[in-house]
Amino acid sequence: MIDNGCEQDSPIPGAWKIEDWEFQRCPLKIINQQSKEYLKAYQFFDKGYLPNPGSWLEQPAKFIDAMRVISREVQEIEKEEQEKLAASGGR
Repeated sequence: MIDNGCEQDSPIPGAWKIEDWEFQRCPLKIINQQSKEYLKAYQFFDKGYLPNPGSWLEQPAKFIDAMRVISREVQEIEKEEQEKLAASGGR
């Protein structure tokens, strides 16, 4: 039986491609549970909610780092989408 890339590398080149990124396995397999939790937390963080009582400075350093990385990636994606929209004449 041929694995489609969920448990082993896929024998099909380019089976998992997202824009310029190419994976040999399902991209969800490389995201660990903590990363999934940070991605969920970002939705609340983006609306101004923090996971722990107190201010920004009272949050765990790992949380702050994760939110900075995710925020930077979201901004880059939004910038690329705006550039594509502008290049297409707003269509």
